[in-house]
Amino acid sequence: MQWGSFVGNDRAKAQLAAAVDGRRLPHALLIEGPRGSGKRTLAMHFAAAAVCTEADRPCGRCAQCLKAATGHPDITVVQGDGSAKSMSVHLIRELREQAAVVPNEASHKVFVFADADCMNVQAQNALLKILEEPPSYMLFVLTVQSRTQLLPTVQSRCVSVSLLGVSEQEALTVLRERFPEAEEDDLLKRIRLFSGCIGAAADSMADDEFGKTIERIRAVSEAIVASDELALLRATAPLEKDKMLTEAVLGGVRLVLRDALTSAAGGKTLVSVAPEAAVALSSKLTQKQLVASLAQVDELIASKKRNMNQTLLITLLCARLRAATGR
Repeated sequence: MQWGSFVGNDRAKAQLAAAVDGRRLPHALLIEGPRGSGKRTLAMHFAAAAVCTEADRPCGRCAQCLKAATGHPDITVVQGDGSAKSMSVHLIRELREQAAVVPNEASHKVFVFADADCMNVQAQNALLKILEEPPSYMLFVLTVQSRTQLLPTVQSRCVSVSLLGVSEQEALTVLRERFPEAEEDDLLKRIRLFSGCIGAAADSMADDEFGKTIERIRAVSEAIVASDELALLRATAPLEKDKMLTEAVLGGVRLVLRDALTSAAGGKTLVSVAPEAAVALSSKLTQKQLVASLAQVDELIASKKRNMNQTLLITLLCARLRAATGR
C-alpha cells in the first residue's frame, strides 16, 4: 500500500497495509485520534485504495484514484458539524437505502462518516443494522476522536486503528513545506501545543486564534497560584462554550506545568508557549504540588476525550487545581 504524504503512525499504516495488500478490506473501519491527527486524510486514502484498479493501491494514477481525489461516484463523505445531533437517524436511514444500490464504477462502494461521534444513539443503532449484514461491495469508514463516544455494539463491528501525533521532526518537515515563510520556532510551538498533530498545527496558521490561545494558556497558568480563587474562574470562563479552545488550553497548561517541573529541577530547556509562566509556577509551588497539578490536568484531558460535560469539566479543573496547589 502506498502512503503518499501521510507521515508517521507506522503501526496504523502497517495494520491497514496488511488488509489492503492482502485484499482483506474490513467492511467497517474505525479511525480514532485527536483533532488534526490525520483521521480524515487516512479515511480518504483508504477509500481511494478500495476503488483503485492497480496492484499497489492507491496508485494515484488510475482513473478511479483520480476521481477519488476530486469526487468519486462510489465514495460518499458524510460530515458532522460538531454537534451531537448533526448526523440524524433520518440521514442514516437514507444512506442505508443508498447502500443497497450497487457501485456505479468501482468494485466497492465506500461511505466515510467524518466525526461519527456526531451521531446520536438512534442514528448509531440505525447504522448498526447495516453494519451487521452489509452488502459484499459495501465499506464503511468512521472517524472519531474517541471510540468511547460510539456504542459498544458499533465498535465491535469495526476494525479499529488509532492515530497519534507524529514526532516533532516529522511534523516540522511537513509544516516547513506547507509554510516556507514561517519561523521554525513558531512552527515548533504549534507542533508542541497540538502534540504533533499536523492538521491542528496547520489549521492554527490559517487564523489569528493562536495568539488568543496563548494568552488564555498564560492567564490560566498564572491564575493557578493567585490568592483570589475568582482569578481561576475568570481565566477559565471563556472555555465553557468553546470545546476546541478548551482542548488547546488544557494541552498548553499541561506543557507549562511540565516546564515548571523542569525549571524547578534546574533545567533551562522550556518548550511550552508560556515559559515565563512556568518559571513563575516553579518559584511559587513545590515539586509535589506541581506533580499533583499535572496529574489532575492529565486526568481531565482523559475525561474530555470521554466526552465529559463541558461545564463539569471546567468546574473540576478549577476545583482540582486549587486543591492540588493548597489554595
